[in-house]
Amino acid sequence: MNDNAHDLEKMIDELATQLADGFFQTIQVLTRVTSALEKYYEGSHSRFVAEKSAMIAKELGMNEEEVMETRIAALLHDIGKVGMSDALLFKYPTELSQQEYKQYSLHPEIGMQILKPYKAFDNIGEIIYQSHEKLDGSGFPRHLQRDNIHPGAKIIIVVDYFHNGVYRRLRQKPEVTGGSGQVTSTANYLESTRDKYNNTLNFLHKKSNILFEKKAVQLLTEIMELERRNLGHKSVMRLPVNALEAGMIFAEDYYTSFGMLVAAKGEVITKESMKSLARFVDAGEVPFKILVIK
Repeated sequence: MNDNAHDLEKMIDELATQLADGFFQTIQVLTRVTSALEKYYEGSHSRFVAEKSAMIAKELGMNEEEVMETRIAALLHDIGKVGMSDALLFKYPTELSQQEYKQYSLHPEIGMQILKPYKAFDNIGEIIYQSHEKLDGSGFPRHLQRDNIHPGAKIIIVVDYFHNGVYRRLRQKPEVTGGSGQVTSTANYLESTRDKYNNTLNFLHKKSNILFEKKAVQLLTEIMELERRNLGHKSVMRLPVNALEAGMIFAEDYYTSFGMLVAAKGEVITKESMKSLARFVDAGEVPFKILVIK
């Protein structure tokens, strides 16, 4: 290979890296915007839906690119709710007036439009657009049916419904500097969510192959059953942030004074999240001792 060809190849590699960095930086910004809409959930709704959707997509045999697109679409599936009032977001869909429901049902299309200027987000925007479609055509906004619905969207609606059923808060706002402090043991946590967990899964299975993709419901059930069994063997403790270890689980939500969710209940602690958390502790936005499951 001559020098000119080598230089050209190097330039292409550098450009590809820059484009990839820009793509993921855009995702990070949009994710922070989306997290501002999650005041009525225990833990991060978008991060939960993204993690579990990616796991299911992988189990279904999707390739790496398809899994990534499903994960990102799940992470941003509620971005179209930006600008909607708290009074609207506070309600369950069944409580909305006809006019409110009409406004609410626009959010998948708004989400797609937000991403439209970015060519790299074409497929992701389409998955978001379809993320409320149901197999029988009763979903929105286009009332698509079965094979006309993107496989990633079929997964997201299942995980989204599950998280809404189990982890949505009942008419209360989060504390801005820490969680509720109600989790005293894993047994306590499992018992407190048992009824909502069972009722939500029962509905998903009842409507499996009618509203929801059967295989996605089965895989989510297996994932959650294993997660809850493993959780039953762990302990809850409050540790200094410098004593946290990767693999532990946050047992509370931790918000900044301006309402930004920096640590989500149920989320696995990573080296990156520990670094981020330490910065917020140094700034006095998060307590020094963190409630975790180990």
